[in-house]
Amino acid sequence: AHTPVTAALLETVCDFFRRHQGRVLGLTGAGVSVPSGIPDYRGAHGTYRVHGEYTPILHHELVTQHASRQRYWARSFFGIRPAFRAEPNGIHRAFAELEAIQYLHGLITQNVDGLHLQAGSRNVLELHGTLKRVQCLGCGSLESRDEFQRRLERLNPQWAEFWRQMVRSGEEPQRRPDGDVDLPPNLQYGSFKYPQCPHCHGHYMPTVVFFGGNVADAVRSRSYRMVDESAALLVCGTSLATFSAYRLVRHAREQGKEVVIVNYGETRGDGDATLKLETAAEDVLPPVAAKLRS
Repeated sequence: AHTPVTAALLETVCDFFRRHQGRVLGLTGAGVSVPSGIPDYRGAHGTYRVHGEYTPILHHELVTQHASRQRYWARSFFGIRPAFRAEPNGIHRAFAELEAIQYLHGLITQNVDGLHLQAGSRNVLELHGTLKRVQCLGCGSLESRDEFQRRLERLNPQWAEFWRQMVRSGEEPQRRPDGDVDLPPNLQYGSFKYPQCPHCHGHYMPTVVFFGGNVADAVRSRSYRMVDESAALLVCGTSLATFSAYRLVRHAREQGKEVVIVNYGETRGDGDATLKLETAAEDVLPPVAAKLRS
């Protein structure tokens, strides 16, 4: 059942922060970026719910299959732009503020949009990477996604022209949370060209963890260490469906730490939560940050 946001409820969350004296760790997911216009997979209007037949591109397909790489980069050619245009919202700003006024000691996010960092959060671990860069699978060299986009445009002038037409007409392609887009029928994936690494002729991938891929050991270790160093966990805007996030909740509970979950909809960690608020994070975090600041 929906948890009504009352003055008493906000005070309960404020007390949670006060009680742990700056040692609260945040854990966020796609629900936090929905108000910025980036849709999620599993929420009320998420891609899985709206497009029952939708299947994400898997890690091993990108690594091994030319056609999968064409499909990914072609969709991403259009889809990445709205993700780049997205601005931090009140939840991102509230997390940054809670850190600045020393109620929050850090943040682990499953999001790949970079909006927490853009909002001013400093101690941030991007558990599933970031869409802001691409990396060569062969030699590991990095390039900004912006520069890579310019290379894609030079290789695919007809696609670039189609995009300019869309911009002029004010249309937006239908997009998914990871930057993918549904293509128009007159453009075929099979005609799309993507650049290879100038150093070793290897293939590029965005620096994100794809479905079926694994979180790097160093990132996983740091995520556990951040939980170890915290006194309590605040989970926001995630169903905790990915094990890399859910195991952090389990880790905190095994240490007897308080876990507060703010999420509209069921989560995998509901049974582990010491407090579950069945409500949207944007109705809780900004007013709590304002109360603690005053």
